[in-house]
Parts: sequence; structure tokens; C-alpha cells
Amino acid sequence: MSKKHTPEELMALAVEEMKKSVPDNGRDDDKINPQVGAILATPHGEIIGTAHRGELRDGDHAEFTVLERKNRDKNLTGMVLYATLEPCAPGARNHPKLSCAERIFNARIGKVYIGYIDPDPTVAGEGRDFLKDNGIEIDFFPKHLQDHIYEENKQFFDQAEIKAKEKKQKVFTSPAKPFEQALNNYDVDALSDDAQKDMITRMSLPYKQGNEGFYEYLSDLNLLAKPNRSKVFKPTGLGLLILGRNPQANFPQSRIKFTIERENQEPFISEIEGPILLMPKKVEDLLDAAFLTEINRDGFHREELTKVSKKLLRELIINAIVHRDYTIEGAQIKVLASANKIEIWSPGKPLFSMEKFKAFDVPSQSKNPKIAYIFYKTRLVEERNIGMKELKTFKETNNVKAPSFRMEESYFVTTIYRTTVQEEVFELTAEEKSNPLLAEINEKQIKFYRYVAQNGPTSSGDYAKIIGKSDRTVRNYYKGMEKVLKQEGSGPATKYALFD
Repeated sequence: MSKKHTPEELMALAVEEMKKSVPDNGRDDDKINPQVGAILATPHGEIIGTAHRGELRDGDHAEFTVLERKNRDKNLTGMVLYATLEPCAPGARNHPKLSCAERIFNARIGKVYIGYIDPDPTVAGEGRDFLKDNGIEIDFFPKHLQDHIYEENKQFFDQAEIKAKEKKQKVFTSPAKPFEQALNNYDVDALSDDAQKDMITRMSLPYKQGNEGFYEYLSDLNLLAKPNRSKVFKPTGLGLLILGRNPQANFPQSRIKFTIERENQEPFISEIEGPILLMPKKVEDLLDAAFLTEINRDGFHREELTKVSKKLLRELIINAIVHRDYTIEGAQIKVLASANKIEIWSPGKPLFSMEKFKAFDVPSQSKNPKIAYIFYKTRLVEERNIGMKELKTFKETNNVKAPSFRMEESYFVTTIYRTTVQEEVFELTAEEKSNPLLAEINEKQIKFYRYVAQNGPTSSGDYAKIIGKSDRTVRNYYKGMEKVLKQEGSGPATKYALFD
């Protein structure tokens, strides 16, 4: 019987395979090839095949090698692929060649783990979205492996961005998604002068506002388009959202609403509108002028309250701008503040599981890679994934409940608590009181039980990351819980679950 590996082990093996990549020979340009590794495995973790770029033939992609060169004669239905770089999307290869994403679909692969999204901003996320749209489950490598992939491919990533910016090569642009289609009732005059200037200045682009080259660059990012072979540029929905004078006229959901509860007064309410590229500055101005002042006013002051830094709030709100689902109508970003907590409500389900958020181990990926790229290159976010780093630091340096994450209808809600841990009073819920078995276990065990009840089968290692304890500590919790939780699996793969 083949050895079974955990997904984490297979992702690490894919990174090691990546390092074996062979550069293309005989190129007549200066293009740097990416290092890419791929592991093909069963859903149970048995390795079917491995491959790296250029392994069997010069220039062959790793995914093509492992699927077509090594395992073409096998039934791969439901198998799992681990790829260190996002598979190329339809249209990326010269006809009649198929893209890696199409080959993955044709092989009926059930799930793909992606290490890093393609760095070229004109194609970022296209392979991922093609796979998702065709029913293939997508997950991502953990952040520490992503960092390793980035360091090994830094020259390739840097060159991809420079090439796209300078337009020295023909770039691939996928068929427009609904949000990236031209809006025929608008023209380039609908774009904000301030937003365009801000983008050019912050990204150090070699263009001037209104310059044909700048419009071509925006077209490559799907912010502008020429519909029906027209020679006239029209903003796309994405372009209007990022750079439009008044995108809320077309997308009313693209607002940020602040609500601050005030002691013995009506709540303070304010809304931010305009192009989302200029929203971070407006957020910062509001935090300076009113928001932080209101949530720390004398009427709220108590010794046990913890101050939440402007930097943390700013980054969390910007993350909501970048990562939210803009297709959900009537769902704007909401920031709710009271004396005891601050919540950021972001429309749409996140790409990652609640377990990854609760462990503060969320990879640097976005539903909106073009928005994420522009915000990163304009330095509106100081560093990728900084919001999670700040949250983890806040938890570790303040005597407060750990920030929490939950889905509330169509919103992903991040909560920062300001009251100290000592104020929390542990009580059984009414449902728990009706279960006599819970009376036989202690508070820590009940909290473990609650987590399993909410999140499903959980390993001791996963829960240990959540509460900041050792794996052994959590395994010890299970002693005495045999009547309320059952074990599934054995060894490192053991999980704890509710009885049916």
C-alpha cells in the first residue's frame, strides 16, 4: 500500500519539486521562467505522480507533465493536484495548445491546491476562476509555503509586473467576466481625474492622464474596454468601481458605512463614497477626525478598555475594500463600533476556512486579484497580509478576547474586542444545560466541545493553533470527553466529532 500523506506534506513536497525546475534553453529574449512543481495524489494522500517545469521536455509546464506525459493512461477522476503556481488559463497558450487549467478540467481532477496566484496583473486569478467555475474545488498553500515560493520566484514575479507595466510583450487578456465588460452608457469622462492621477503617481507609471498608452494599460487590466471592435474606450464595471467619479450611481453597494454607538446620544453615522482607489484616504481622515475620537470619548472611558490602533482599523477596512464580493447588491461594507467592540462587516464568503482565520494563518490571496494588485502597487496596503499580522499581534499584546470571525447572512464579520478577558463570564447555554453529559466535563473541555459543534470534525493540532496551546494539551482535553465526542481516524489524522 502506498504511503499516505497529509495535504500539508504534499504541498511541502510540491515546493521541493519546484526547486528542480529546468530553465528553457535557446530563448532569444530575456524572459525568466517560473519554477513550478506539481504533485498528483489521491484524495487519501497517496502520491500518483510528481513533476516540475521542463522535467521531460524543454518548456513543458509541470501540470502538463504530470497529467499528460506521465499519467495520460490513468483514470484521474476525483484526484487532487498540488501546484506551486496558479495553472495557466484558457487562451494563455497558442492554438491548438490547451491551457493547464483546461487539461486539469479534462482530466476530471476533483480538487486543486494553488501555491501562488499568477503575478501578472492582467491574468491574475483567471486560472483559479476557470477551475472554480467548472466545479473544481480550490484551496491554497499555507502562508509560510507561499513565502517560500515567492522568494524562489522573486525575479520571475518582478519581471512579470515590469513587463505588464511597460507593455514590452503581448499580454493575454481572458474573455471579460460580467463585471469586466464595457459599460456602453459611460465613457472615459466618467473616470475621476484625481483617481487617475493618484494611480499614475503611486504606481510610478510612465504615462500621463488621458494618454493613449495609459488607456491601453487600463485596458490590459480590464478597467477599460473597446466593445464590438469600437475604437473608443469605455469603462468596465471594474474600472468604474476603482476609478469612477461616482461609481455608487451604478454600484450603490460600493459604500462604507460607519456607525458608532454613543452613550446617551444618537449613534454617529457616516458614509464614504467615490472611487474605491481614493477610499483609504477618506477612511484615514474619518478615523482621525471623528471615529477614534468618538469611540474613546469620556463617556466610554473605563480602565478595562483597550485602545485599538488606527493602523489596525485602517488595514482591516482596506482589506474589506479589496477582498469583498462586489456582485452582492445592497450589501455595503459596514463598520460598527461600541465601547466594547468594533466589527467590520465585509460582503461575501471568504476564500478560506474559518479555521485558517482563527489560527491567523490566512494566505495572501484575494477574490479580486486586480484590485489587490492595484492597492498593493499603489502602497495603499503597506504589506500583503498585514491585517492578519496586526490582528495576531493585538491578540498577543493585549489582555482581551482574541479577535473573532463569523459569517452573518451574506457578510464575513471580523470582531475586535476592547474589554479585558477578566470581564468574560463563562456560562452554559440553554441547549448545553439540557445535556447532562456536559456537566461531567470542565470549562476548557466545554469550549472544545463548542468549537467542534460549530466547525465540525477537528484535529487536536487545528484546535491547538486556535487557542495557542500545544497539541498534547488538546489531546488531554479529550480524556473524560469520550461520551460527548468521538474519535475519527487514527494517528496524526485523528479528528474529534459529535456523535450522530
